[in-house]
Amino acid sequence: MQGLSGDFTTMPLKDVVQYLGNRRVSGKLLVQREGVFKDLTLSEGSVVSASSNQPREYLGQFLINMGHLTEDQLSRAFEAQRETDFRLGKILVMQKIVPEETVLSMLSLKFREMLLDAFQWADGEFQFEIVDIRNPLEGLDVRVDLLDVHREGEFRETAWQAMRSAFPAGSARLTVDERKLAEPRQPGSMDERIVQLIKDGLTIDEMALALHATDFYLYQRLYALYRRDAVKVREETTPVPAAKEAAKAPQIIGTESSVDEVLQAARMFLENFNYRDAEVLARRAHEMAPSSDTTDLLKQAEQGLLGALRLVLMEPPQVPTLLVPQAQLKTMQLSAAERYLLSRIDGKRDVAAIIRVSPLHELEALKYFQGFVDSSFVKLAPR
Repeated sequence: MQGLSGDFTTMPLKDVVQYLGNRRVSGKLLVQREGVFKDLTLSEGSVVSASSNQPREYLGQFLINMGHLTEDQLSRAFEAQRETDFRLGKILVMQKIVPEETVLSMLSLKFREMLLDAFQWADGEFQFEIVDIRNPLEGLDVRVDLLDVHREGEFRETAWQAMRSAFPAGSARLTVDERKLAEPRQPGSMDERIVQLIKDGLTIDEMALALHATDFYLYQRLYALYRRDAVKVREETTPVPAAKEAAKAPQIIGTESSVDEVLQAARMFLENFNYRDAEVLARRAHEMAPSSDTTDLLKQAEQGLLGALRLVLMEPPQVPTLLVPQAQLKTMQLSAAERYLLSRIDGKRDVAAIIRVSPLHELEALKYFQGFVDSSFVKLAPR
């Protein structure tokens, strides 16, 4: 076997994983879809290292979700990482913040969840190539058997059907009957935190961000509470406010514009360093007709916009302060991501510190912060 590549319409990822697991292969497996990349190192049919460009799949997010780490501890660990260039897990163990066995357990969970999340992709691409595998995690012995992941994936197909029937949409708000909850609940436990978030009126999507949780683990806990008749979807008397509309295209582009016209306008804005409009139009062109040209242009626009927003919002460090009362925020039409970021503003942490520990992409979070400033929700002051 020299290598393997293809797309999920002809060979779903679960079949790829089973195929590679049965052959006990070693090498690199890359899976990707619409800008999401997951890179896994395999050794004799097991995952021994994995990375993703999805913040919710970073090790720190799993540690926070499982109650092994706080956002403040993660922020301090990142500061140490910048000074030493060590891996996050090693820093947490060296500073005695998290025991080594816990780090290893969370790495195993991360490897599994990265693959199992991609099992749900209806489209995407994969590429496997045989390469020499040498000490991928600097002595940390973490191995996740591909065939175990495949078996778990088959179970989750059925589980997702049941969970989606109980909770059809992430925009749903819930009610809780505490009389039907198991007693006693441990302070700080997942169920305790979920119950409090339900009482605070958060949607399921908002809870996932607040808990730094993967979708499956949150829905699994909610479904367990649903089976006890303790949690159910709230019957809304008024429609749930929709998230804000995406950024609008500049007026020089109409709704009937062709892909070539949109691309031309995006390039013009990019050449004139108008990264915000360039990114909006490049994304629109990519959605209309994805190609290598639209992919490259969108990447250039995103990199330009990221640099511009960093200069405005993070260099020098800027501390955000809310200009809108918390009670008023609860009544406003905000997306789950916006509500999460606004809830992290305490007048002490700067924008960079908030974003570093968030389960959001840096560019996405910076765009929201710029929107907060433009809408006078937030003011910034140099640290």
